[in-house]
Amino acid sequence: MTTLSIWPIKMGVAPDSDKSGLTHGMNQGVKIDTAVIVYVIKGAKENIIVDTGMGDPAWSEKYHHRKLLQYQDLAGGLGKLGLHPDDIDIVICTHLHWDHCFNNDLFKKARIIVQKDEIRYAIDPLPMHALFYESQLIKMRPPWLKAIENIELIEGDMEISPGIDIVKIPGHTPGFQGVNVKTEKGHYLIASDFCPLFENWEGSPPLKHIVSPIHVNLEDYYRSFEKVEKIADFVLPGHDEKVFDKEYYP
Repeated sequence: MTTLSIWPIKMGVAPDSDKSGLTHGMNQGVKIDTAVIVYVIKGAKENIIVDTGMGDPAWSEKYHHRKLLQYQDLAGGLGKLGLHPDDIDIVICTHLHWDHCFNNDLFKKARIIVQKDEIRYAIDPLPMHALFYESQLIKMRPPWLKAIENIELIEGDMEISPGIDIVKIPGHTPGFQGVNVKTEKGHYLIASDFCPLFENWEGSPPLKHIVSPIHVNLEDYYRSFEKVEKIADFVLPGHDEKVFDKEYYP
């Protein structure tokens, strides 16, 4: 049986991020460095990546007022793993916030898998979420449009390859999806912004888990936590520098 592994790529670091922007209702004023992470799944028949990261530092600072250090373009990060963008067969977008789909157009030969509910909301988000999507509502061009011809819409859970399943876990966004990977050490859920930090999953008493302050539906969010508890042994977050304590997982 093929052994699956998960390799994180660091595209950059946003320094001095307020931790309260990742952990709802706590850690106000606590500053941490957060990472921009893309995950590569190795060992399947297909070459699969999860999310495509954000734009370059100039874009990030101009439009999102976020400084980005240690920047590495995604093609360069893939190259360190022996891959070229044209080698990628499947791109799984956990959601369509700008910092998770900005480079979709790099992957000319890939299927780009998105939940139907997600693209529906990305087209017409609530005003408070418009900047996250770089929405036309604020006179921007959403980055996912650059590769719209390659987008494949799905509804709900779906097996992508043996041992690799997309699981719909709404809450952070309406069509949020994680990727559950069966490895020799158990199931790893690539959770992205569903759990931006390990702490979101691990919780802080009396909270079993901690939601992101960026969300569309808290009831969905907590139901999704319950779903993940049943299917995953480990969770890999979307912005935690601690992810890079290991070169790959498991």
